[in-house]
Amino acid sequence: MVLHSLFFKNHNYGQPQLPNGLLFPRGVAYLSDGVAWYSGVNFGGSPMHIPLSNPDWPSIKKWIVANFHDSTPVESELKPGTVYKRIFWPMSTSGNLHKVIDRTVLTQSFVALRLLLTKMLDIFQTVEAAPGNLNVYGHQIRELLLLAAMEVEASWAAVLKANSYSSISKLTTNDYVKLLSPMLLDSYSLTLSSYPAFPQFGPFEGWTSATPTKSLVWYHAYNMTKHNREEHLNVATLEKAIHAVGAAVVMFYAQFGFNLGTNDDKIPVIKNVFHLRFDHDRYPTSYYIPNIVSTGATSWDWESLDYPFSS
Repeated sequence: MVLHSLFFKNHNYGQPQLPNGLLFPRGVAYLSDGVAWYSGVNFGGSPMHIPLSNPDWPSIKKWIVANFHDSTPVESELKPGTVYKRIFWPMSTSGNLHKVIDRTVLTQSFVALRLLLTKMLDIFQTVEAAPGNLNVYGHQIRELLLLAAMEVEASWAAVLKANSYSSISKLTTNDYVKLLSPMLLDSYSLTLSSYPAFPQFGPFEGWTSATPTKSLVWYHAYNMTKHNREEHLNVATLEKAIHAVGAAVVMFYAQFGFNLGTNDDKIPVIKNVFHLRFDHDRYPTSYYIPNIVSTGATSWDWESLDYPFSS
C-alpha cells in the first residue's frame, strides 16, 4: 500500500483547556504538493497547515501524537484530489464534487426515482403508511416493489460498469453485495417525513455476502413475488415496498451525494418524502480529501478512479 493520508482520533476533543480541544473528534493528515496539511472529518472548514519544515510520514505521525494523542492513526492509500467513479463519500473539508458528476446520468436517475416516489405517495392515499398496515399487500403495492427493486438493480449494475467491474457471467447479488462497503450503504437510514410513526429503517442494514439475496428482506420478497405472483403476492407488503423505494433513494444519494448545488431542486423533492440519516462513524476513513495546490489554495478538480473491486 502506498501511504497518502493518515486518519486519526482527536483525544483532546471536548477539553477546551487544551490546544485544538474543540475543533473536531476525528481528523486526517496528508501530503499535498510536498506540504503537510490536516483537517477535521465531518467537520467542514478549510485544511490547515502542519508546521513541519521537511514533512514525512514519521514526522507527521509524531506531530499527530503530540497534538491529538493518537498513537495509532489509520494509514490510507486514498490520494488527495481523487474520487471513485459514481461513488459518493463525504468530504474531509467543505467542498463539492460537482465537476465529476455526469449531469445527464444524474437527471435520468432522478426522473426514475421521482416516478417511484409519486407511485408510493399515490398508494398512501388509499393505504396509510401506519405501523398497523405494514403487512398490507396487493397488486399495486407489488408493482411498486418490483419497479423499485429493478431501479436499485439498475443502479448497482451502472456503478459496477462505471468502475470497469468485470464478471464472467451475468451479474447477481454475489456481485452487487460488493458495493456495500465502498458505497457506505449500511450507513444510511430513512424515515418517512409525513409519517413519523413509520419505523426508521436502513434499506441495506444486515446485507451480507454469505446470503446476498435473502439478507435483504425487501429484495428477497421482490424475487419471490416476481417469479411466482400467485403463491407469493402476500410477500409484496407495504413495508417491503417502502423499504425498496428507500433503497432506491439511498442508491441515489450514494452515487451523487447529499447536496447537488444551491440551485438544484432534486434533493428537496426527496426530502419531502424521506428524511435521511447518515452514520459518519461506521466508515471513519471513507472521506474524499481535496488537493492543495502550490499557492495554498484548495483545488476542486478531481481525478476519477476505478474502485478496486475484487472479481
